[in-house]
Amino acid sequence: MRLFATRRARVTARIGLYGGAILVGLPFAFSLVMTRTYRLSPPSSPPAGFEQVFMTSGGMRLRLWIAAGDRLHPVVLVVHGLGDSLESYLEHARLFQARGHPVALVDLRGHGGSEGSLTTLGGRESDDVRAAMAELRRRGHAETGFVLEGHSMGAVAVLLAAVGQDDVRAVIVEAPFDTYRDSVRHHAWLIYRLPGSTPIIPLAIRFAEWRAGFDADEVDAVAAAARVRAPLLAIVDGLDERMPEAVVARIVAAHPGPKRLWVAEGVPHVGAIFHPDYRRQLFSFLEENGL
Repeated sequence: MRLFATRRARVTARIGLYGGAILVGLPFAFSLVMTRTYRLSPPSSPPAGFEQVFMTSGGMRLRLWIAAGDRLHPVVLVVHGLGDSLESYLEHARLFQARGHPVALVDLRGHGGSEGSLTTLGGRESDDVRAAMAELRRRGHAETGFVLEGHSMGAVAVLLAAVGQDDVRAVIVEAPFDTYRDSVRHHAWLIYRLPGSTPIIPLAIRFAEWRAGFDADEVDAVAAAARVRAPLLAIVDGLDERMPEAVVARIVAAHPGPKRLWVAEGVPHVGAIFHPDYRRQLFSFLEENGL
């Protein structure tokens, strides 16, 4: 007897085929989007006053720019977001440099001049932040500790990296998401209008975990903030639909303090530096905490 000889058999086969495409193909395709990195421009040479060095994290060679400063000030480590590179945050570093801080910028895995091709949206990237911290300690730039400044994915990475680090003196985060799972659900609705209850979403997360080798439940900025003992400044970008105030406020509420939540009105995602009050907010926060 021929396979699929009857109409019923053919219909059943089609349902199985289309169902498999939806339940496997679509989540897998979404996982590719969730774990891919973007390199928008080739890496450049460091500007005058900055040294370029390379270090290793998770078997990958990562790029780091370092500028010396007054070692009585903690070194400021600036961390970029998804699809960006350290070049984009040079002006952030220069603000702290003008205040006398040693400063450093790192390219996370899969970005800029660093090796790698997958992202975990802050999970494995927190290992990169800790590797950069270890390199700065080794080179004698962290005698009075660290200020960690992260943006978007980098904000989550620095929160995770700060847990249990006694020499982190302050953490500054702009546009962090709360948890990996909640952020994926939020972006699925924001970009594709997929409801959070759609079965595709947890399946896509599971594929992403498999592809990039991480545990999505560990990428939790709220839980990390509850365990960070350094003062926290959290910045909301007023026009940011991706990480709105309600999301960032969850992180701040979990932190034991001292802490500050600042809404930079009228700026887009990771655009707080363009707000006229940005410099004052950062420096007054540091001054209030003896830094």
